[in-house]
Amino acid sequence: MSDDLEQVIKKAKGGDKDAFGKLYEQFRKRIFRYIYYLTYDRDLGEDLTQLTFLKAWVALPKFSSQKGTLQAYLYSIARNLVIDYKRRRKEVSLENIAEPAYTTNFEDNLIREENVKMVQTLLAGLDGEEKQLVIFRYFEELHFGEIAHILHKKEGAIRVRLHRILQKLKERVKDKYGY
Repeated sequence: MSDDLEQVIKKAKGGDKDAFGKLYEQFRKRIFRYIYYLTYDRDLGEDLTQLTFLKAWVALPKFSSQKGTLQAYLYSIARNLVIDYKRRRKEVSLENIAEPAYTTNFEDNLIREENVKMVQTLLAGLDGEEKQLVIFRYFEELHFGEIAHILHKKEGAIRVRLHRILQKLKERVKDKYGY
């Protein structure tokens, strides 16, 4: 963790709202993207992102960088909120994606939409933890150690599990799409 980030965290822990605002701006997009990939609901993603940072603000004085990074801490809060939401809701539509903006290159848009649908279909076929592992590693580009910390698992187990998930996805792509 950089010295600047440590200083900002220290100020935010002391109740400095501007410092927390800097943390919010630094991590907001990542947390939103993570929640969005789990729910495919833009409004819900925004709500849960805000709630993540509200809970982080309240609990920040108890945060210790010796237990993990602030990023892992925020992802843990977001993950728990999504789990809680799904338990209460029991249904989350994967079809609530915003329409892509109109561009003049129709062919590129069509290919992009097909790729997005293929990824959504593949992710929908994974169980909750498998989906989270793929999102953390390949969408959020987290290190195995951070993922292990967020999910309270061993790093080696995360590596093995991701390898198996990728093999499963490769087989599904080959079977369904022929490549």
